[in-house]
Amino acid sequence: MEKTVYYEQRQEGYRKVLEEIKTNEKGRSDFENAITEHIYRWWANWKPDYEGWLQCADSLYAENAIIDAIGAEPQIYRDYRTSMKGQRDAFDMDMGPIQTFVAEGDTVAFNYRMYMTPKADMGPMKKGQTIVLKVSEFNTFADVEGYDEPMVVHLQLIASGLNG
Repeated sequence: MEKTVYYEQRQEGYRKVLEEIKTNEKGRSDFENAITEHIYRWWANWKPDYEGWLQCADSLYAENAIIDAIGAEPQIYRDYRTSMKGQRDAFDMDMGPIQTFVAEGDTVAFNYRMYMTPKADMGPMKKGQTIVLKVSEFNTFADVEGYDEPMVVHLQLIASGLNG
């Protein structure tokens, strides 16, 4: 895998948040620190290919998590996996670093830029022309039986185009 500037920025973000958690600089609860670390670790390990993404995603989302991200209606995580396969078949993707981040109670909210490049012409989207989306995510965590750490049980993702 080619390591992009965004990969390096995601790694740096994870290193910084680990230091922040050590000192509890933000005054978070233990649970808030655990879910903060989990998101930043996931973000640092994010992979652009579908199989790599599955390995990362399976470590973040509970099997029955509700994912409100692709399409008009929320999906159960196992159905979201299928939707992501279609998206990865159609686009090359990269994720920018987390720009702003808030952890409160069982929820983390953050935003970032997503870079999607069509692999073929799709109406107004042209092959090789990168589309930049500004994305906000709200991830609700819970302790779920069968997992060693808190897992996302609900994701709400909101994206808007910055170009195209």
